[in-house]
Amino acid sequence: MRKCYFFFVCGCVIVNLGVYQFKSHVVKFMLSFDSNNTQIDLHVYANSSANNERALTLPSSTQNPNNSLANESSSSTRTTTAQQSATSRAIATKLYLTTWFMGRLGNQMFIYASMVGLARAQNRVPVINSGGDLVNTFQITNLNENINTNRWKWVSESAFAIFESKLMNLPPINIIVTGYLQCWRYFQHAQDEIRREFTFVPSIQKEADAVLASCRSKLQNHVIVGVHVRRGDLVLSRNKRLGYGVAKASYFVKAFAKMRSLLPNQNITFLVASDDLTWCIDNINDTSVTFLPKMDAGSHFAILSSCDHVILSSGTFGWWIAWLANGTTIYYKDHIRKNTPLYFTYKDSDYYPPWWIGLRN
Repeated sequence: MRKCYFFFVCGCVIVNLGVYQFKSHVVKFMLSFDSNNTQIDLHVYANSSANNERALTLPSSTQNPNNSLANESSSSTRTTTAQQSATSRAIATKLYLTTWFMGRLGNQMFIYASMVGLARAQNRVPVINSGGDLVNTFQITNLNENINTNRWKWVSESAFAIFESKLMNLPPINIIVTGYLQCWRYFQHAQDEIRREFTFVPSIQKEADAVLASCRSKLQNHVIVGVHVRRGDLVLSRNKRLGYGVAKASYFVKAFAKMRSLLPNQNITFLVASDDLTWCIDNINDTSVTFLPKMDAGSHFAILSSCDHVILSSGTFGWWIAWLANGTTIYYKDHIRKNTPLYFTYKDSDYYPPWWIGLRN
């Protein structure tokens, strides 16, 4: 009996020692895990290609006081146990908002402006890792090529040009907002910042200034109205079936007359740029018209957006020309036709500011 009791006691001691050693290993593992995970790797796709991600380490539980998006060196993770514990308890206070780009310049401008506006409305930091066409055209500042938002939550729009209140009330985590985001309400409150962001790079601005200076020297005391005529792919059958409308020559006759009525006793020159210059020359017959020659899109954009007022047919390119010009704007009201697929994802009052003037063919 004594022998059995002896062996029973020895067994309990051995088991307890084993549990203690096991707990020790678990504690060491958790400490090691904590020290190696003070930062979390995240990534974002700057465009539709999944191969364009670039890595940046965002602080998960601590912040660099000089740059909250800066990578910390590997040596910074070699802290004492007490420091590791403090780091694991720290809470990051900043929330970030990013996006990824689709389409050409006008679409990208809507996406970027809406991202900035949504971020500012919710006390977030707007940031992108690639600017698409924007960085070749404008002096964008919210760019960090090392951003990596791999584990951020995606929130997408439900309609391309209808205001959605859910986007103005995002959950309190880092977010990637996606969609075309073509609604002026998302960013009008941040318009001063966005106008600064859409400052042209010097080479483009210099070319635009030269063209306008030449026009003004020949047309002294003239009001210059920029006219953008979008046709190109909009006249294709597939885009007509989607719901895109195309302004006819009669629209421009009405728009020119309306602009003249708004600027009585003024000498007006209509400066026309288009992706279909031949159609314009054949169909826009007005003695006050000057046609811009074929140029790259950025140059046309800079010239027209520097005019006093703007007339546009349709498309985001013309929309942003008018918004940046910030004068009187006349737009083609039927650029999205009723009872078409696009019509049900679009609201006129969310796409066009109410102080712009809409006309039909």
